[in-house]
Amino acid sequence: MKRVVAAGVLFLVAVAVTVWTGFVFDREMNLLENELYALVDASENAEKTELIEKAENIVFQWEKSAGMLRSIVLHDGIDELGRSISSLPQIIEHSGKEEMKTTCIEAVNMIKNLRECEMISIENIL
Repeated sequence: MKRVVAAGVLFLVAVAVTVWTGFVFDREMNLLENELYALVDASENAEKTELIEKAENIVFQWEKSAGMLRSIVLHDGIDELGRSISSLPQIIEHSGKEEMKTTCIEAVNMIKNLRECEMISIENIL
């Protein structure tokens, strides 16, 4: 009987951790996605220096959450997303607004793909 209770408790802990990491991942991805869209919107009217500052804030936000995200999500997808986000200030500086918009949209698409891969479902569990 003790083994059944212990197995049940371990199962509940595993489910709780899975749900918690799903919420954390979704929250961080929502914040990042919103910031990327805001950068694209700001590019219509903002000066280059203002865009670089906004992009550096996105990079800073990314660096704060990247370590935790790497522990709960596939490394390859997170690393690729990180490279795109980290390159934004340099892209604005050297390539211009259109290239920055393209990189932002690619990063948003990567976020959407990561969400699909990390969605809690029976297929992902089995």
